[in-house]
Amino acid sequence: MSNQRWFKKQLDPDAFYLAIQDIFSAFGPPYGAADNKIIPNGFFWSSLAINVILRNQEYSGEPTQNQCSNKEEEITRYSYLHTESTMLMLGLMALSWLTVNIKKKTENGHCHNPIHKAKETNKPSGCPIGSNFHRDLYSDYISILEDFVNNVRNSAPTPISSSN
Repeated sequence: MSNQRWFKKQLDPDAFYLAIQDIFSAFGPPYGAADNKIIPNGFFWSSLAINVILRNQEYSGEPTQNQCSNKEEEITRYSYLHTESTMLMLGLMALSWLTVNIKKKTENGHCHNPIHKAKETNKPSGCPIGSNFHRDLYSDYISILEDFVNNVRNSAPTPISSSN
């Protein structure tokens, strides 16, 4: 596997955000509650899974290595249907949605405080307190991601060396 990239094109967080927003629009939230129980919205989760696979197919570069064997069925690869590729795309899409969502809530002043009158129906109230709250969440989110990336870097795997 010499310098092959896992994804063949640049990630587009806004496109991932919109894809998930479309699922929210079509099927509602990922879960509901009734009788003190959390009930998953199967339509939401099924649609998200299909979207992840389709995006994965669009982005996947299918890195391969054929040093052990050049027989097609024996090549090591990660295609868009492999679990690792699917989980990577799911994570990237979820993080993209979260990034854009919190950014928009910061910029629009979301707060859901019932004493604030919304400017229009289903529009954010433009609350500076809500804006600051979401800005702080965004900053914490960045710190969480930086810690995660540092932990991933610090626990990088060591390949098995060949022995003669």
